[in-house]
Amino acid sequence: MDREPRSASWSDDLVDQLLPEDFDWRAKVRAYPLPALLVAAAAGFLLGRSRGNLLVSTLSSFAVDEASRNIAGVFGGRPEGD
Repeated sequence: MDREPRSASWSDDLVDQLLPEDFDWRAKVRAYPLPALLVAAAAGFLLGRSRGNLLVSTLSSFAVDEASRNIAGVFGGRPEGD
């Protein structure tokens, strides 16, 4: 089964900015999927415990902004502020 290359998402871009350029994190995740999942889960747990309220607030704002953009795209308009 041939898979078309997937376009990079905002989360891929964020991880690319946080890690050194010569570190291929995608290859590491493909090579070691279970340890990568465990590291991501542990990081999410620790972030949630220390910055839970801030993360919920930020992610909620992001979700509302994305929903507004999608709705505006459906109706052919642009949201105010763009």
